[in-house]
Amino acid sequence: MNNTMYHLFFRRTAGSLRRYLPALLLVAAVSSCQKTGFTYNNVVDNNQNTDYILTDTLTVNVKTVQQDSVPTSGVEVLLAGKNTDPLFGTATIQSFFQIAQPAAVEIPANGSAYDSMVLMMRPNGYIAGDSTIPQELQVYRVTSTIQTAKNFYYLYNNSSFSTESTPIGSFNGLIRPGTDTIVTVHMSDQLGSQLFTMLVNKSPDITANNTFLEFFKGLNVRGGPNSKAVSGFRATENYLVMRLYYHVNEIITTVKYVDFKMQASNLQFNQVVADQTGTPLAPLTGNVKELSSASTGNRVFTRPITGSATRIDIPYIKNLVYMGQFFKIMKVYMTLKPVLGSYTDSRLPPRMALCEVNKLNDVTDTLTYGQLTVDKLYDKNTNYTFDITNYVTKEQTVSDVDSRGLLLTPSATDSRTTLDRLVTGDQKNTQNQLKIQLYYLLYK
Repeated sequence: MNNTMYHLFFRRTAGSLRRYLPALLLVAAVSSCQKTGFTYNNVVDNNQNTDYILTDTLTVNVKTVQQDSVPTSGVEVLLAGKNTDPLFGTATIQSFFQIAQPAAVEIPANGSAYDSMVLMMRPNGYIAGDSTIPQELQVYRVTSTIQTAKNFYYLYNNSSFSTESTPIGSFNGLIRPGTDTIVTVHMSDQLGSQLFTMLVNKSPDITANNTFLEFFKGLNVRGGPNSKAVSGFRATENYLVMRLYYHVNEIITTVKYVDFKMQASNLQFNQVVADQTGTPLAPLTGNVKELSSASTGNRVFTRPITGSATRIDIPYIKNLVYMGQFFKIMKVYMTLKPVLGSYTDSRLPPRMALCEVNKLNDVTDTLTYGQLTVDKLYDKNTNYTFDITNYVTKEQTVSDVDSRGLLLTPSATDSRTTLDRLVTGDQKNTQNQLKIQLYYLLYK
């Protein structure tokens, strides 16, 4: 091979390092080419042989883990309803939020009267389930103060606050996420009339925010008994509003309104209750927090909003040093394939993240993202590919205490605001195999 050749050759290995890497098949029948003057690890040898080698036999341990809680506050998305998934089970989602007292308003005591009150909700375009059938929503009045726990900054998918037992608002109808700009929930006239009287009389309970929150602690929106989909709505002060209509009899009768807007977006959150009975994830109950891919049909499951996540460990990274004195990792790629047939009725996340996690599955850093590549012709090569070079390089030298695994999750926004989920294969899955490709230089 002459001096003008810049790129070194690629070759798949087939042998094994019996002494140091019992689980890795890394090198076989290594051929080489000479490159005059090549310098590697401060060693210069005009007659040296250097190999650029590809191996895809790194052992990977994969499992589904169940996280105790997932932050769902401050995402400015209200989710409500019920969704049943054959692989992940039934997810029942409801939202809690505070509303503020209205701006100062002058309503004459004589000649004015209450008309109606509604909760105005703006769809954000997301729905998990069948949007062609009527959806049910119910609104409840919250009876305990919505707040974070001491020393915590978030509310979680398992947070909860008490409500009245009877709904004060209900909706039954189609929600067309790509068409509808507003969903109107009719609210209790008894409550509306009470609030109107307080406005007319300038009750202290409604004129000051601190006293109003004591009087009216918030609203809870949930799916009705026959809910079959989870719908998404915008949750900001301008898009989530309880509106009270009234009229004033003057020369011409004038219809007016007062708005009670959502406030404290950091305290608006979505509670998620998952029932995984009859699914591959059913064993994840009580103290069982992990399931190996071997126990779930060589598959792993990711749906962060219900706490399911995929953990990936590459146990023999440190043994790579035994490849030789002059060994250097050049590139490492990991490819994950969604299991065929697992996403027929749900969308695949458009982007997945790989995060570093400790032994307790606590995220310590976000490393890289993998975009979804779709095989539109055969669907067999639909995948996510990640560059994990820096991770593998670093893990070669860290202590066991500082060692980190990898957690697979959708992007931060999607993981907390959708029911997006992903089922991928492990290394022994014959049709949807996880692969790691390691490119390295070896000077002999």
